[in-house]
Amino acid sequence: MNKIESILKFAIRMEKDAGDFYSYYIDKVKCPSTKELFIELVETERQHYNVLKAKFDQLGFTEPPLSVSWVVDNSSAARDPHILADNSFLADSYENPISDLSIIRMAYLIESDFALFYKNAVNLVNDNETKKFLSSLGDWEKQHRDMFYKKYQNLLKEHWSDISSIIFAEK
Repeated sequence: MNKIESILKFAIRMEKDAGDFYSYYIDKVKCPSTKELFIELVETERQHYNVLKAKFDQLGFTEPPLSVSWVVDNSSAARDPHILADNSFLADSYENPISDLSIIRMAYLIESDFALFYKNAVNLVNDNETKKFLSSLGDWEKQHRDMFYKKYQNLLKEHWSDISSIIFAEK
């Protein structure tokens, strides 16, 4: 398989998975602004998917990328009541958005992985048009990553202000 085809297949799958992630958590986040953000990101990831799929088709690739949802049946999943339990003291109201902290962290990591993927993919292709295309996708993902990191930092500082200097201490 051609490198560009492999990159696009993986990118298409990543964008689909991200859309599924945001869609899944829309009704699970506590903070209304996070819920609104996830609603917007479902659409954004769909647009990214469509841009990538159009490029995939334009380049004449025919085998569609495998699409598997990341959402797993959690009926038998073990739950740690100290971390993510529904009855945790951290998740007691809509006024306490700290319950969204883990979800925001996961979103940050997803977008961070995307940004790194596109940065590395640019270095693997020779075609300047493809490099430019992948670079622009990387820029989109960096914006998402930075937005989530800022939101994550703000939540930590707001709800863990007594130790925020430890959390964000430089090495």
